[in-house]
Amino acid sequence: MVRGSLKPQTTIQILRCFTLGGYTARAVEGRLETEGPQPLAGPLPASIKAQRDELIDFLNEWADGVWPPAPGSELREAERLLDCGLGGALDAVEAALKRHTA
Repeated sequence: MVRGSLKPQTTIQILRCFTLGGYTARAVEGRLETEGPQPLAGPLPASIKAQRDELIDFLNEWADGVWPPAPGSELREAERLLDCGLGGALDAVEAALKRHTA
């Protein structure tokens, strides 16, 4: 049995789940719209609700408002500069954001 409280997923973790599940997302007029192969269920929707504003901010700043990131977005530029895939770019952004907030 697991004791204690579970922490909500981070924005990066949620976006990784979107990618693995084949979901897309976009920020539209302050709302988060998602589409995928089936309705979202389980702990992910709760995390999305808890992190909605952070997800929208991240999408707008790093992905040109959509997921997967748009061509020419900051994340796609990070992929190019680091010569890596999307996972590596997310790792680098996550590490930079952690350093910035520490």
